[in-house]
Amino acid sequence: MIPLSCRSTRSPLRLKSHGVLCALGLSLTTGVVAETARTDEEDFVDLLSLLDNQTELATKSGMNADYTPGMATILHGRDLLARGVRTVWEALSLVPGMSQGMEATGERQVLSRGVGYGYASGNIKILLDGVSMSSAFIGTADAVLEMPIEQVQRIEVIRGPGSSVYGEHAYAGVVDVITRRGERTLHGQLGQSGPAGGGLNVGGGAIWTWGLPKQDLRVSVNLQGLEDSADVEAGPDALWATGHSELSNAPGPTNETRRFRSLLADLQWGDSFASIAILDDAYGDPFGVNHMLPPRSTHLTSTQQNWSAQLGHNIRVNDQLNATVRLEGLGYQDRRDQLYVLPVTYAGNQEPVYVDRDYTERRYRGSVDIHWQPRYQHKLLIGLEASQTNVGKATWDWEGLPFPVPPNWLDTDMNRTILSAFIQDEYRPSDQLTLTGTLRYDDYSDVESFFSPRLAAVWRIDEQNILKAQYAVAFRPPTFFEQQYPAKGSLNTSTIDTVELGYIRRQPSWELRLMAFASKLTNPIIFDERSNDGYINAPDAQLRGIELEFEGRFGRDVRLDGNLSYVDAQRPSTGDALPGGTDLLANLAAFWRFHPDWTAVLQGRYVGDRYRRPEDPRPSLQGYTLLDLTLTYKPERKGPVLYLGVKNLTNEDVRYPEQYTNLNGVSLSYPGDYPRPSRRLWLSAGYRF
Repeated sequence: MIPLSCRSTRSPLRLKSHGVLCALGLSLTTGVVAETARTDEEDFVDLLSLLDNQTELATKSGMNADYTPGMATILHGRDLLARGVRTVWEALSLVPGMSQGMEATGERQVLSRGVGYGYASGNIKILLDGVSMSSAFIGTADAVLEMPIEQVQRIEVIRGPGSSVYGEHAYAGVVDVITRRGERTLHGQLGQSGPAGGGLNVGGGAIWTWGLPKQDLRVSVNLQGLEDSADVEAGPDALWATGHSELSNAPGPTNETRRFRSLLADLQWGDSFASIAILDDAYGDPFGVNHMLPPRSTHLTSTQQNWSAQLGHNIRVNDQLNATVRLEGLGYQDRRDQLYVLPVTYAGNQEPVYVDRDYTERRYRGSVDIHWQPRYQHKLLIGLEASQTNVGKATWDWEGLPFPVPPNWLDTDMNRTILSAFIQDEYRPSDQLTLTGTLRYDDYSDVESFFSPRLAAVWRIDEQNILKAQYAVAFRPPTFFEQQYPAKGSLNTSTIDTVELGYIRRQPSWELRLMAFASKLTNPIIFDERSNDGYINAPDAQLRGIELEFEGRFGRDVRLDGNLSYVDAQRPSTGDALPGGTDLLANLAAFWRFHPDWTAVLQGRYVGDRYRRPEDPRPSLQGYTLLDLTLTYKPERKGPVLYLGVKNLTNEDVRYPEQYTNLNGVSLSYPGDYPRPSRRLWLSAGYRF
């Protein structure tokens, strides 16, 4: 049960353009009364209190999210389950200004304020329990995005630039996934997938903790396994569009089979800590690398594996001075097995063309964060970091290709050494005003060096009103993949300059947050879809937008939670909108605790029309409204917990914009874009010991 007097999420949910949600919200607010007992753990915290809203993400110093520079969003795991959210990737769509996208071969993408469409779009830094999981290869971490919410304690998100603290790829946002620990739980999942729910989604896991209080020792393990036999009906593919329908497997089912496995372990012993994370995410080839539908199969074509290990120690000198020392190791592997390239005879080949690919990299990193508070009004943070990333191998093997190709597709001598230092000064000239200044310097061995400044002010006018202002600069160097395939000889690092103004209004039963922002993107890195020759620095772009969030409690048993975001993202030199994004996103969720042990949540999400490339003659991809319904059974204390839900309740036709490519000058695309699953049921059951 998620009691509605308990603040569990900063995740604004689904405002809806269609009247059904609004009508439901109004009806719920009128039928409320019963007072009920509260649950244990997080559910004791009031939904509209600020006690469960602490974050270290924005400044690396714990404070309430409403007091941090910029706007931070906190999504709580149990609240996400009650809303029907199944993965981290899906959860991020609840953050104002963020939306989902997908690459043809199944890689997940996140767009933030209109930025992120395209291949290798490493514009958001992804952390797992504070450890960066974003690879130097493509700048993303698909395996973290596919983590089931059953493993997640909370997700902390910075909207906008975060490089002043987190360095590379903290460009359009920073995401830190905090995993569940310190509990004893068994859980299992079951769901429908595929056309009309014809397939099965099954999985399970456990979270277990052991401790020796006298020795100040605690060990926690978090395990998960999940398999999904999904597919979706795709329409005509690129072969139809280019007059080769006789060679096509379309229309037909896509292969979206998925397998996820993870092992997370954490040890705390006094002031020392250690952790390991092993993530294995394997999935099928839904739409083909060249937008030609692969033959029907449930074969796991792609596998992305991440492992990380962390060892650290907190050093406390006195009440004013302390430090944290960390050593980290990260491994990343990206494998493709029988990735479908071309049908028989398309390029003179006598059999279908497939490719196998294998890439590995290793990163080692050491860091120290020094916190010094010389007096109450003044805090200093000094950070020093050093990391080394090396490519292990990058091989490929072609089957059916009528001509030979070299065995390596990427230079295995590529490496990257980064030396970094930053200083952050938090100063409070009065109890109401906090000024924050941050400056970071990153020195790269393979690209230029960067300064990332941030200046921010938070003015707590009184208990009800807060004003914020921030200026920040972030950067995004070319990934290894982009460096290997520049279309014009070389690539420059992209930077983003952002100004934000925010206002927060707090009342005992509701809270309103408003953010206005303007950003300039210099040398944005995109895939050159016109020539298909590689990556380029596109013309500069600008973003201007506004984000509105609302959380309200009506009585003790009804809560509404929503957000609305608008962004104008375009290239001033041409007036073209950035492709893949939309100018309007909205979320609204209505929580109703109709029994002490039962909660119902209806959530809706509206995604506006998505823009296409300037060269694409088709109209913008039509927007959609998605409704999910979830029932939660969660009695007080320990014992069973049950989540039962329906995804896409109204069976809405949801599609992601396809990402255009060409082959030898021939445009290749899916005329009907990438369709997404229809209505389906899901169940998650667990037991808390």
